[in-house]
Amino acid sequence: MSLIFGIVMCAILIPTLSIMFFILYPKNWKTSKLILGVSARKEYTEGDTAGTVDKIYTSRRCQAKKVVLVSIIIAAVLLLLHGFILQTTLWMLFFFAALLGLYIPFFQGNKEMKSLKKRVLGLTAEKVSYTDLQTAGSIRTIRLISVLIPVIICFLVFICSLLIDLKVIPVSSELAGNFLGTSICAVFFGMSILISVIAYMMDGLKNEVISTDSAINANYNRAKKKNLSNSIIGFLWMNTIITLISYVFSILLTSELFYIISILVYMVILMAGIFLFAYRNKKIETRYRKEMTIVEDEDDYWIGGTFYYNPNNKRLNVNKRVGVGATINLAHPAGKVIGAVICLMLIFTLASLVYIGMAEATPIKLKIEDNKLVCHHLTDDYVIGIDEIRDVEWGDDVSDVSFFKISGFGISNLYKGNFTVNGENGCKVFLNPEEGNYIKVVTDEHTYYISAATPEETRKIYEALK
Repeated sequence: MSLIFGIVMCAILIPTLSIMFFILYPKNWKTSKLILGVSARKEYTEGDTAGTVDKIYTSRRCQAKKVVLVSIIIAAVLLLLHGFILQTTLWMLFFFAALLGLYIPFFQGNKEMKSLKKRVLGLTAEKVSYTDLQTAGSIRTIRLISVLIPVIICFLVFICSLLIDLKVIPVSSELAGNFLGTSICAVFFGMSILISVIAYMMDGLKNEVISTDSAINANYNRAKKKNLSNSIIGFLWMNTIITLISYVFSILLTSELFYIISILVYMVILMAGIFLFAYRNKKIETRYRKEMTIVEDEDDYWIGGTFYYNPNNKRLNVNKRVGVGATINLAHPAGKVIGAVICLMLIFTLASLVYIGMAEATPIKLKIEDNKLVCHHLTDDYVIGIDEIRDVEWGDDVSDVSFFKISGFGISNLYKGNFTVNGENGCKVFLNPEEGNYIKVVTDEHTYYISAATPEETRKIYEALK
């Protein structure tokens, strides 16, 4: 499983870095709309300034290329790791680090370009916003019906899974009733709703003005928004189809490997779609490059060429300066809240990864104290009063028991949390499946399957309980 996971993560990481490199560092800066996040101006292509810009750009692009190459080498090394949770934790941390590493040369280059612009050339941002009154707010390409159909189908799959878990629709499956399939469908349905809302927000963004000719502005914005709508509709249908397939197989199969592979395949397809979208956007930019007689200079409002902060702009959403889609105005009150939430989510994600890594590396413990059976792993997960125990059974081989995780940990050396055990829902599990022996503890409220770090320790606890 670890090798499969590593291979699929490589299949996600390498295309992602390639796409980002393609977007941030185009091969020919002289034909680009932006140079390291700074508005391209004719002064940058003239005389000695052209040589200086070329030196800055080439240097930062080479640094970014080295980041990509080093990342590929590290990814190959990570394939040799053993231990699924350890591998997952390191992969996620490395993913964040690789993306940040790719952006660092861009931030440095953006700072150098702004310094060149102000101190050497004496240029300042015009801080003028252009609006084409003939095309303002009139170009929309997303049709409501084309969005609603896949979303409604996804919703129906979710409702069907919910009715099966509620036993309204009888289905012969040991997973029916534990709401695992419903949870999967809810996640995909929520993703469809989120993407649909984002799509309509992006479709309603202010049209870009690149020319004094309204027809050119209309065709340019229509082409970009049509590319967006096609990509969004494609994603919604992919999301709906994978929702249906995932739920059907969640009823037929009880293998966690299936869920891991299905999620990662989903990510691979998503990356391919993003790459196609970015490629088509680049083709549109190239096609209209000669028509761009008007370029809005808002360099001072873009921090590092990536984060938008403009108190004078009352809009929450603006077109991304680098990349595709939209971003938020961090100077907007709602933008500040959203930015803070995103930062907290990133911190929480990183902290969760560290916690998961600690969980795999920390052995479990069983102990009896104060007339209580304590299951300890990082914290006291379960504390069972001895007087509450109705029955205790010894199990020789945990491999004879069928465990299916509902929530918690289900890794090679740790089963902990809520499980379906031999078809019985609501069981509490706290054991090391690699050690073989286990104790079944029955109380009025729950059935527990537990073990200590070693068979000897497990036997001692069992004898004490008997």
